[in-house]
This record gives sequence, structure tokens and C-alpha cells, in this order.
Amino acid sequence: MDTESIVAEIEEERRKNLKDIIRHAKWEAEMVKRMGIEWFRIRDEWLIESYEADKKMWENPAVREALIKAILLKDKIRIMKRSN
Repeated sequence: MDTESIVAEIEEERRKNLKDIIRHAKWEAEMVKRMGIEWFRIRDEWLIESYEADKKMWENPAVREALIKAILLKDKIRIMKRSN
């Protein structure tokens, strides 16, 4: 893969990320309009519960190993795609 195509790929990913960020911000704003301050309490509660559940899963060696393998495989595939 040449430099131009890599730059184009990076720019496309940035555009996608920005669209996702904007879509999420619009959704958050809509939830605040609907629920007011209650939205922040619910959101924070959900984020804390989600983090705690993730942390508990990471304590399991099988889960931790599977996550590491998945990350390494994803990196390997990305490198292979770039080298073609």
C-alpha cells in the first residue's frame, strides 16, 4: 500500500469517527432535552456499572487471554492489509 492510499484510508477513518462523534452528541443532547438532569444520573450509573463488569471480566484469565489474542489478531490483520 502506497503513502497516498494510507493517507486516504486515515482521512476516511477520521471522517467516520467525526460523524460518529456528532451523531452521539446529537443523541446525548436529545436525551438531555427529554430527561433533563436525570439523564446524567442514569448515564453515569450505567457507565460505572459497565466499567465494574468489564473489570470483573478481566480478572478471569481465560477472558483476559481471549481479549489479548483478539487484539493481537486484529493488529496482525491490519498490518497484512497495509502490506498488500
